[in-house]
Amino acid sequence: MRLNSLGYLGRLARSRWRVVRFFGRLAASVVVRTTVAATVAVGLALLASLVATVLVLRTALTRGIVQTARSEAYDIVLLVRNGDVPRPLPLPRGDLAAQIVSSTGQVVAATPNLRGVAPLVNPHHVPPAGLVVTRATSKARSILVGHDIDIRSVLVAEPIALTTRAAATLAHSAVPAQVGSSGVETYYVFTIASLASVDQATRTLVHIFDVVYPLVLLVVASATWWLARRALAPVDQMISDVAEITSSQLDQRVTEPPGDDEIARLAQTMNAMLARLEHALIREKQFIQDASHELKSPLSALRTTLEVGALHPEITDWDESTQIALSEADRMQRLIESLLLLARAETGPRRPASTELDLVGVVEDEVARLERLNPRLSFALATDVHATIAAEPELLRSLVRNLLENAARHATSRVRVRTSTLVTGSLGPGVTLDVDDDGPGIPPDRRDEVFERFARLDTARARHDGGTGLGLAIVRSVAVGLGGRVRVLDSDLGGARFRVELPTATVTAAVSFATPLRQKELS
Repeated sequence: MRLNSLGYLGRLARSRWRVVRFFGRLAASVVVRTTVAATVAVGLALLASLVATVLVLRTALTRGIVQTARSEAYDIVLLVRNGDVPRPLPLPRGDLAAQIVSSTGQVVAATPNLRGVAPLVNPHHVPPAGLVVTRATSKARSILVGHDIDIRSVLVAEPIALTTRAAATLAHSAVPAQVGSSGVETYYVFTIASLASVDQATRTLVHIFDVVYPLVLLVVASATWWLARRALAPVDQMISDVAEITSSQLDQRVTEPPGDDEIARLAQTMNAMLARLEHALIREKQFIQDASHELKSPLSALRTTLEVGALHPEITDWDESTQIALSEADRMQRLIESLLLLARAETGPRRPASTELDLVGVVEDEVARLERLNPRLSFALATDVHATIAAEPELLRSLVRNLLENAARHATSRVRVRTSTLVTGSLGPGVTLDVDDDGPGIPPDRRDEVFERFARLDTARARHDGGTGLGLAIVRSVAVGLGGRVRVLDSDLGGARFRVELPTATVTAAVSFATPLRQKELS
């Protein structure tokens, strides 16, 4: 829903009508939307607080007026019981009135503002426990002398049981007594109190609110606008900085605001992303240069061989020229295949494959192949576990093959391969593949470089004997793609140890095995 509304605002901001485009951009602004949201929220909260305050105020004031009417009724009841009822009844305040009515509906006494007024309530409707009625049906008016009775008021009715003598004294024998069987007559005291003061207090509160409410909203809107503009000022600066950065200027960075808030972390994240892009661009440029150079060498050799043969066919050894051409073509083919495999490993999906492969079986096949190709080397293979890896067959085999070929190229006489259970680490259940050689080794400060594409270390471990310079880069990309890692350690054989740690689908213990030649190496 929110995305749809933002899309609608975006369409308005791109309208061909200037006025619509202006208001569309205004409504799409984060500052405007934040200001409107804050102002509306505060406005609704203030309205809710006003309603609650009015209700609480009216309830409290009405309760006080009810208590006042009751107190006046009780005072008149005491006067009646004492037989000292003045005529007219005393009027303590202008918004009160009172009557004393007999059970027959005759008004015995009343306050001056109810003189000549009929009984406020039919005595037959008053229960024995008395009656309290709050009338709130129209605008209140103060109770005035005469017949102007407040219709927004509180009415209190209190019944009084009097003996015949007391009733005669009250009425001065002017009202015929209606005596029950027990010689007792019931009279009623009615008091009425106006709710005009409640309405006046409520109106005063609302009038104050009418003045304060827009001022508060104006202050809230202004403060929110200022704070939002100030908070988003670094974002505007970042937008300006990013707009100036091009593919040839990735060394530039966005301005990082001070502090550690969300915007500062956004700037830091963007700078980290720019640094990665710059590093990737540098690597790509270097990769293109190196790939061009690597492909240029066999192409030049192939072209030279063919041109010499074409210019001097009578003295050309065509068998030798054919072998040279095939060798250079094979070199180009291996380089291109390595480039494609590396691209596949680096851009492939980072999720486990559905195929589960036996790592030990793959290692055995590659060791056997290298033994045949390198009779001068002795290979030792030991396995402590049988592990299955969820991977694509070609990628897993390329990892093992490039790792072993790298060791065979740089070994003096010995290569040792071992698989074992990964005991510790963040990968969970896993397997470790160690490949050791007795070559010159790799300096600790250069060990990360060997995994770069077309990496060139000095002298002893420089690329030679058919290496493409991409093997270890493929090893790292495949290992990372399978959720593992690869690193270089020191070997007790004197050379380098390449350790690959991979998560496994299953791991089972295995008896260590070796061919007679390998057994000799292990011992």
